[in-house]
Amino acid sequence: MSKVTTVDLFCGAGGFTEGFSKTNAYEAILAVDFDRQAVDTFNHNHPNINAICSDICNLKNKDLLSLTKNKKVQVIIGGPPCQGFSLAGQRLPDDPKNQLFREYIRTVNILRPNVFVFENVVGILSMQGGLVVEAICEEFSQIGYEVSYGILNAADYGVPQARPRFILIGSSDGKKIGMPPPTHDVPSNCKANLFNDGLTPHVSVKDALSSLPTIEQGQGAEEIDNSFPVTDFQRNIIGSRKPGRLFNHRATRHGEKIVKRYSAMPQGGDVRSVPEELRTKKNNVFRLLDSTPSRTITCNFRTDIIHPWVPRGLTTREAARLQSFDDDYQFFGNLTRKAKYVTQDDQVGNAVPPLLAKAIAEHIKDFL
Repeated sequence: MSKVTTVDLFCGAGGFTEGFSKTNAYEAILAVDFDRQAVDTFNHNHPNINAICSDICNLKNKDLLSLTKNKKVQVIIGGPPCQGFSLAGQRLPDDPKNQLFREYIRTVNILRPNVFVFENVVGILSMQGGLVVEAICEEFSQIGYEVSYGILNAADYGVPQARPRFILIGSSDGKKIGMPPPTHDVPSNCKANLFNDGLTPHVSVKDALSSLPTIEQGQGAEEIDNSFPVTDFQRNIIGSRKPGRLFNHRATRHGEKIVKRYSAMPQGGDVRSVPEELRTKKNNVFRLLDSTPSRTITCNFRTDIIHPWVPRGLTTREAARLQSFDDDYQFFGNLTRKAKYVTQDDQVGNAVPPLLAKAIAEHIKDFL
């Protein structure tokens, strides 16, 4: 049976495609991103996929058809940045702020997939009082797609992270495709009873991180032997590319005062929990609670999200586990933003969690 063909726009490091590929039902025939380092990461982990480094605005209609080799594209996935959307009345005008979204819709209109999946930040729902989402739905409707949208929390799909995301799904055959049903819930809702719907308890930070080699600030390496997995989640993310190896487990070095500040911060607490003399003006620094899913992993996890057991920020690998990437999924690039390209942190923090993507992929497969 032939696989479903996909195109991944604004692909970044490849979280969306990674999740779809885990179902073994999809075949990506094209991926596009403007950042060279992110595309290098994508290509290394998906060497059989045509991933190109290009500004999608520079790809003409004929280029898109040529790059997909005129194959029928069945699914388009991606999340164009929507911060700063401009709206006139209840329509999205030809404003530079809307350009990347317009490129997404142009690509959908040219390649005419059966289904598309549009992912974005939850805040898009409240932009301009909800009119932005209405305008987006209208834009897709005008090119012949029936759409539905919702907010999905990654933790409800086996990701050890409470990460809400806006998901909009469009169908070309008039069917309204809803959201995938959750597979996980808080433990108290998963107790066996006559009405048990088979939900699994949320995956906690401890479930995700407990087997990783313990390293202090300033320690670690880009490649080391993996530890023996001790939880189901850890066993499921060993990976098949280079099993037994672990990548990107390198911690940033902190100054003495910073280590004291992090040490004084309790699990589940923030910088307001530490003595006044150790505080800074920065308040959005949080220490993870190991008994629950992580808070949302941002691109600043080395300074804003503190390890639950060691007084330091997270490593790329720890953040990648909390995003549900396999241990042998290797990220390339610098750890600081002094470089020209996005960092490892940006690639991980901006990614769609693969297990969330997998749940969406399995759900829409029934409609293809």
